[in-house]
Amino acid sequence: MRVARGCAAAVVFAFAALVVLFSFGGTVEMESFPGLHDNMAPVVVGMLVFAALVAAGGVALAGVRSYAGWIAAACLLALMALRMWTLAPMLHCWSYDSVGRHDGAYHCVNRNAMRF
Repeated sequence: MRVARGCAAAVVFAFAALVVLFSFGGTVEMESFPGLHDNMAPVVVGMLVFAALVAAGGVALAGVRSYAGWIAAACLLALMALRMWTLAPMLHCWSYDSVGRHDGAYHCVNRNAMRF
């Protein structure tokens, strides 16, 4: 029974890591290519919250006394902290539908307000 719970916890942790890695792809065009892009920051924050909840479920599934579960959760926490560090500069554009990057700074734009 303990082995099955450990394997299930490993799958849960792998799923949480996959969600965090997919969150990097949500804003890569904002960080790499110039011009206006859709503001995906709220979606990415939602993905990170979901991954944190899944990781907490993985710790519960592995058992509170499981060192492997806590190490996996710490690795996920470090990955999420890295993601938030790269996402933080564009969070001030939360209510805008587009984000542009110029000279290292993010500019918030509503494309609907630009139309005549």
